[in-house]
Amino acid sequence: MVKTASGLLTIQKFIYLLDDFHYYEFSNYLSLINASLPLRLTEAIRNKLPDFDTSQDLCKKVYGGFDKSHQQNFNQLTSYTFKHSAVLAQNYPGYLHGKIPALERLVNEGKRDESNVMADALLDMAERIEDFQCHAMVLKFLSQQAFLVKDTTAAFKLSARLEECIANEKLFTELQTTFRNAEHVVDYAKARESLKGLKQYYQTFKDHPSSVIRIFSQFAYISSIYSADIGLFAQPDVEALIRLLEKDLANYPYVVFPFLTDIEGNFGFLKLNSPLVKLNSKEGEKEYEDLTEHYNSVKFWRSYLSFWQLHLIAIQVTRLLTAYHYQIHRSDYRKLISANDWRWVKSLIEKCDELLNIKTFIQHYEYEIRSLKMMYGALLIIAGGNNIKKGVAELESLLIAYQQVNMRGSTDSVYLCLMVGYFSLKNYEMCAKTFRRYTKVIKDKPVFEGNDSKIHAYYYLSQWLATNSKQYPTKMGLLLKRLKGAPPESIVELMQHFEMPVAI
Repeated sequence: MVKTASGLLTIQKFIYLLDDFHYYEFSNYLSLINASLPLRLTEAIRNKLPDFDTSQDLCKKVYGGFDKSHQQNFNQLTSYTFKHSAVLAQNYPGYLHGKIPALERLVNEGKRDESNVMADALLDMAERIEDFQCHAMVLKFLSQQAFLVKDTTAAFKLSARLEECIANEKLFTELQTTFRNAEHVVDYAKARESLKGLKQYYQTFKDHPSSVIRIFSQFAYISSIYSADIGLFAQPDVEALIRLLEKDLANYPYVVFPFLTDIEGNFGFLKLNSPLVKLNSKEGEKEYEDLTEHYNSVKFWRSYLSFWQLHLIAIQVTRLLTAYHYQIHRSDYRKLISANDWRWVKSLIEKCDELLNIKTFIQHYEYEIRSLKMMYGALLIIAGGNNIKKGVAELESLLIAYQQVNMRGSTDSVYLCLMVGYFSLKNYEMCAKTFRRYTKVIKDKPVFEGNDSKIHAYYYLSQWLATNSKQYPTKMGLLLKRLKGAPPESIVELMQHFEMPVAI
């Protein structure tokens, strides 16, 4: 057994520190994604334990040689393989902790050299993945050992590192508390007012040396923006922050967050459900597929209501509503919806119905149940035909049941679906009543401009059809002029279909 871990590669330390369970989880994952070279490297390291190959010998085992080309490929492979440890960071963030009792046993058995190899490897690995708790435990051991062997210089240096580690853990807890407090502000005005202070607070950590603190602070601020005013996502400084977070998540997939935390999944949903990504584009489809794959890899959702499932349903409902809302009123609508999208509509209705009938969810997931009911109603309207009345009834029932509850970002979506439903039923009187309710409810609250403009468009068009008053084409024209860029195609097509005289 070597007496130091200082000459070992990061991937060697990582594989060496994994217990059997976590090693097989990791190797099975590599096998599942057909990562043959990373798997070969992993097995070569594991089979050599408790000893270690030199990097040259390890390269020969993987590539069959050690010339300049092989060495460059090998260096890239070791880094690439370690990045796959993200699967353990997400599902088993405490995967190193089992080595602390093993370290204590080695010391108590008089195997000090072996314990120091393990401690050195643990120190480097815990620091690298930013497992603050494990890092602190190893530093406590090493600093106390240094005092025992009278190496006071090393002891005080280790103690200083321990204080820094504990300070980072404390800071992360403070960030988490600030984020949770902001997320549970139900008053829109207060939420918007708090954004400026949150921005100043989180920006202080933009260049923090800890990637965990940097990533979490960026995510917390972006999430706060989404909750308070989603329209801000289109601003250049917010988009720049989003790209920065994307880069950090890609560069440091192996760092660990507290168990049951899914930064990547939540962030992915915020992007897909924002104006930044067009779901019908190739980029949007790729992001959706990547997010689906990510959510399916997060194992803790097996024990809780699958937020990822709700997120994916929400994304598809948004896409389908955007694609078809302006055609649902047509008698030939069923021919206009694609076969693939019709399958989506039917399967999503079934999934919502299934989830809404799981009684154990009602007690703990009131907000999520509201979201499910909203999506269920929207999907029934999108299904068209006889389903529209049922969808409208579901949404009206939702508004009555939760009239004293802040619907947060769902408000404009609910009213847009109602406007689409009543318009498709040619119930223009209810369109007018729904519009008046909407304007009353959203007073002093942020709304998504895309939904808000469509709600106004449906109101103007429905009232023009009901009264033939010239004021409504005029108002529609003013609405289109206020919108940034070209008028939405869906609104234009609605006007053209009904021959509403509006100059574009």
